[in-house]
Parts: sequence; C-alpha cells; structure tokens
Amino acid sequence: MDKLRKKLIKYNLDSIIYESEQYHYFNNHKTFICDESLGWRPRVDVYEIKDELFIVVDMPYVDPENLEVVINEDYIVLKGIRDQIGTDKKRHYYKMEIDFGPFERVINLPEKINVSSIKQSYKKGFLIITAKISVS
Repeated sequence: MDKLRKKLIKYNLDSIIYESEQYHYFNNHKTFICDESLGWRPRVDVYEIKDELFIVVDMPYVDPENLEVVINEDYIVLKGIRDQIGTDKKRHYYKMEIDFGPFERVINLPEKINVSSIKQSYKKGFLIITAKISVS
C-alpha cells in the first residue's frame, strides 16, 4: 500500500473518530451508534420562570397543522412528520446529517402543571408551550 493511500485511510479514520467524539460531547443524551427505528427526535428545552414552566421544542420543517400534541400534568407527547425539503428527484448525497420522517417524543415534566393554563404557539420553527406550575 503506498504512502498516500495509508495517509488517506488514517485521515478518514481520524475524521470518523473526531466527528463521533464531537457528536457525543455536544449531544450527551445520544450515542454514536443509534437505533434507526427511533427516527428523528426534536430537541427540547424545559425551564421554569417564577411559577411558569416553558417547553421549547426545535421543530424546523414540521407543519404545525400536522402536529399532534397530547398534554398531561406530568408529561407531553408530540407526534408528527418532519417533511423532507427540496425536489423529489433522485439525489446523490455527499453528506447526510439531517433526519426526516415521522417522529414521536415524550417529554417528562419536572413539575406537575395546571393543564387548563396551557398556551402554545409556533414561531420560526419552534413550538413554545407554557403552563402554570400546579401548587401541591
């Protein structure tokens, strides 16, 4: 095997290792090897301000009309489809990192919420859900 080929193989292996380490570092809830059946999972921030809980879901290219949201005092279930953008023509990918297709995400809430106080909106690719925290 010539030197250039060895160097190229080493570079490719180093790139794979680096990308997997970066992926794991920035997405510590995921692993490098994942179950394809899980599909795309929207990222979620859950935080509290005073007596209100905020759930912000990153959902670009998800049509809010095709999104099912089931809300309980302990958890929220999101179901929908993230549509692929672009043409229907056959594609030749050089890199493919963006997931599309059906999804379901269960978000366990850190506090019980008052279901009747829920408000939700969809702005610039983010689903924003707010609710008052229940007084125990």
